[in-house]
Amino acid sequence: MRRESVVFTMFLASMTMLTSVSIDMALPAVPAIERVFHLAEGRGALVFSVFLAGYAITPLIGGPLADRYGRRPVFLWAIALFCVFAFACAAAPNFETLLICRLLQGCVAGIVVALPMAIVRDLFEGHAARQRISEVTLVNGLMPIVAPLFGSVVMLVGSWRVISASQGIFAAMVGVFAYFQFEESKPPEKDATFHAKTILGNYRQVFANRTFVTFSVIYALNFAAIFAFVSMSPLMLMEREHVPRTAYTIMFGSTLLGTVLGSWASSAVSRMRYSARRMMVRGLVGMSVATVTALALQVAHVASPYAILLPAFAMFFGFGLTSPVLMIEALTPFPSLTASGAGAIRALQMILGSLASSILAYICAFPRVLPGVATTVMMAGATVVGLALFVPFMKPGLMTSNPDAGPPMEGLGH
Repeated sequence: MRRESVVFTMFLASMTMLTSVSIDMALPAVPAIERVFHLAEGRGALVFSVFLAGYAITPLIGGPLADRYGRRPVFLWAIALFCVFAFACAAAPNFETLLICRLLQGCVAGIVVALPMAIVRDLFEGHAARQRISEVTLVNGLMPIVAPLFGSVVMLVGSWRVISASQGIFAAMVGVFAYFQFEESKPPEKDATFHAKTILGNYRQVFANRTFVTFSVIYALNFAAIFAFVSMSPLMLMEREHVPRTAYTIMFGSTLLGTVLGSWASSAVSRMRYSARRMMVRGLVGMSVATVTALALQVAHVASPYAILLPAFAMFFGFGLTSPVLMIEALTPFPSLTASGAGAIRALQMILGSLASSILAYICAFPRVLPGVATTVMMAGATVVGLALFVPFMKPGLMTSNPDAGPPMEGLGH
């Protein structure tokens, strides 16, 4: 497999696809899971919360493991375990077992997602590396749109268990391809130790930096707002607004297109030497206005799917616009610890996302709680707090991002 080929790019993208395959593909199945296991409305979203909880932990160790033992063996073991846990989800006899299997599935997915960046850095430099990451990021941005469509098609011919089995089949295909086509990319001179003391020391240094913590938390809060909508969208649209499954999938995919357009706009304005600070101000203010508007419409009981979908589209656009700058600013203080910093960002992102969806799954199960109001309160609260944290950095000269820089090298996640 030539590293310059389209096949190699798709292979790298397939590693990051595991998140979309595991989450977005399963969205149309949430109501069915709740019916099969006799759950209260909203509790089905816990299958996403526990996945993210596992996913949040293992990026912190996936990179060091790959540095010590190599990219290929770590990937093959992780993808094999992903298959096992996906099929275990399909066979789960009760909801508790399903949650345990989803947690383990998230753990191994977190290890896999830490590998594409390391592989790119092994094989490419400079412009070639940025170009490869851009291609992978583009594919990854489209998958959350395609995955729910595929999930809806699967639900037309089978049950939610077929979706879980399909995740295992996808992972098995990627694993078999990697076994025969992917050679170890890590140069021998990059062998590293895997000592807890060294790893913890790196993370201690990272979390002691105010700039890193501020921008990482803003990024994680924005993701929490995004995932609050993602995890509750089946309940809000299919259960409460009675949107048919096929229509829901189309609406959901169209909303996620906002992230793709926002990412494209971020890249375009960067090439025009547009101020990163101004980009951040517009993006964060736009997200806050969108989510507060969504909350106002829900409180006013505007009974239309578009009362949540249109503000959500604006929120996704703002997320795509601001995420590259947030990642770059957070990692700027650590030129020699970008892998540790990226792992820490990923952990914060997934912890807050999991926490947001878990709280909503619990709250929305109460009969008098309106899911639309609860979800938009979470979305508005997260984005407004993120904007407030950014206020001290609105002063010119406090941000260091290069407008001409490529996409963030660690920006490969859901």
